[in-house]
Amino acid sequence: MPAELKFVDKVISVRWLNHFLFWFGLTLSTAYHGSLFGGTFVQNLANMVSLLPIHITTAYIIVYLVIPNFLFRKKWIPLLLIFIATSYVASVISRLLIIYVAEPIVRGEVDFESLWQIMSDPFYLLQVYVPSLFLPTLLLFLIKMTKERFSHRNLEAQLIKEKQASEISFLKAQMNPHLLFNTLNNIYSLAQLGSKDTPEMILKLSEIMDYTLYECNEDRVLVTKEWALIENYADLEALRFNERVDLILSQNIDMSEAVVAPLLLIPIVENAFKYSLTGGEKTPVIKINLKVKNGILELKTWNTKSLVGRNNQSGKNGIGIENLRKQLSLQYPNRHKLKIEETESDFMVKLNIEL
Repeated sequence: MPAELKFVDKVISVRWLNHFLFWFGLTLSTAYHGSLFGGTFVQNLANMVSLLPIHITTAYIIVYLVIPNFLFRKKWIPLLLIFIATSYVASVISRLLIIYVAEPIVRGEVDFESLWQIMSDPFYLLQVYVPSLFLPTLLLFLIKMTKERFSHRNLEAQLIKEKQASEISFLKAQMNPHLLFNTLNNIYSLAQLGSKDTPEMILKLSEIMDYTLYECNEDRVLVTKEWALIENYADLEALRFNERVDLILSQNIDMSEAVVAPLLLIPIVENAFKYSLTGGEKTPVIKINLKVKNGILELKTWNTKSLVGRNNQSGKNGIGIENLRKQLSLQYPNRHKLKIEETESDFMVKLNIEL
C-alpha cells in the first residue's frame, strides 16, 4: 500500500480525529457561507465558534441517545416531546451565546436581551436558530449511518468470505482422504499379488501425499503441479492393472505461471478410472487432455465403461463429482462450465474455468 494511502487509512481509523475534522470543517464552511449573505467572515466565524458547544452537545445527544433509544424503537410520543424540548432549550442557549458572547466580541457594545425576552419569543427562535442547530445534527447522523452501513456490509462480506473458506477447507479435507484411500487400495491389491511394481507405487504415493499435504494449503497452485498430480495418479492406476489399459495423456499449457484452485481437477480423473477399470474383457480406454489457453483452463476426460461402470458411473452421483460441483460454485462462481455426456458404452466430462 502506498505511503499516502497508509496515512489516509490511519487518519480514518482515529475516531476522535474524525470528529474534530468534522466540526472544524463544518465551522469554517458555515462561516464562509454566512459571509456570502451578510457580515464578514470573522463575524460569522465568531458566531459559529460561540455556538459550537451547544451544536456539539445537541448533535451527540440526539444522534447517540435520542435516535437509538426512541426513533429506532418507535417510541413516537416521547421522541416528539424530547425533540420539541431539545429544540427550545438549545435555541434559547444559542441566543444567549450569540448575545452575551459573540456580539460583544464582534461589535463591542450591544443591547442585551433578558432571559425572559428570549424565552417568550419561540417563533423567532424556531426561525433563526433551529435550522442552524439541527444542520450539524443531520450531517452527523447521515455520516454515522453511512459509516455503519459500510461497516455492516464489510462485516457481512468478511463473514461470507470466512464461511466460504471454511467450506472450501472442509471439501479439501474430504478430498485428501478420498484420494489417499483409493491409492492405498491400489497398493494393497498389488502387495497381495507380490507385484514388483509395489515399491514404485509407494514412491508415487509419497509424491502425491507431499503435494496434497504441504503444497495444497494455498488458495491457488500452479496448473503444472496439478497436471503432475494427475500424471502420478494415472501412472498408479496403470501399474495396478499391469498397464492393461489404453491410457492417453496430453497437455498444452500456454502459460506456465497459470494457477488454479488445488485438487479441483483430480475428481474428474478419478471418476474416469474408477468406472473404466472395474471388470470387463476389453481393454479400457481413457483419454485425459488438459489445456490452458488465453486464460481459459479446459480439462476433458473420456473413458469407456466397464460392465460394472455402465450401471454405476453417473455425473450426478458420487462424492468426487458432488465435491467438485460445490468447490466450483464457491471458488469460480459464474466462471466455470461443467459438461457431462454419457452413453451406454462411454463417458465424457469437460470442465472449463476462467482463471
